Amino acid sequence: MKQTAKVVILAFSIFTGLGGTALAAALPPASGPYISGSVGIGIPGNWDEENWGIDKVKTGVPFFGAIGYNYGSTRLELAAGYQKHDWKDTAEDASVTTVMGNAYYDFDASSDFRPYVMGGLGIADVNVSWDTAGSTVFAWQLGTGVGVKVGNGWTFDLGYRFLKPTGVQCPVDKNDVSWEFHNILAGLRYQF
Repeated sequence: MKQTAKVVILAFSIFTGLGGTALAAALPPASGPYISGSVGIGIPGNWDEENWGIDKVKTGVPFFGAIGYNYGSTRLELAAGYQKHDWKDTAEDASVTTVMGNAYYDFDASSDFRPYVMGGLGIADVNVSWDTAGSTVFAWQLGTGVGVKVGNGWTFDLGYRFLKPTGVQCPVDKNDVSWEFHNILAGLRYQF
């Protein structure tokens, strides 16, 4: 029994070692972990609420940070973001904090210029100034952009994201609210 266990352990070690070597050889040279950060312009859609809506929401400044892994043509990341929007005619405001899992597909146009498409799923914590509790809801996003290599490991990123929290309710009267964001972002990504 002990001999069989040793053989199984040895075979498993060899198999996983060879598998890891084969996987490393199969991944493109551009693969590896990365971090990124971006800032931009957040253009909110109308706060459309049953029976009434606020159509004068100001543009805000979104901030995003992420950690991820580049597999060559695809990237997976965990991202966090924050943006705050004021209303034009009142002292009220709303903020959105997001945590998203994002997937990217990078088109291989050239070694230094790579357009991409992306999508993400996660949660959004929507807070308005007159409600201290806020609400955490499901959120999704779609986007496109381009990454331009600017140095050893560094990529400049310019992109667009459509961000949609779902299931938002007005904190006062509990009416359903439809709200979305059009974010134009510029940032840097560093791949280790």
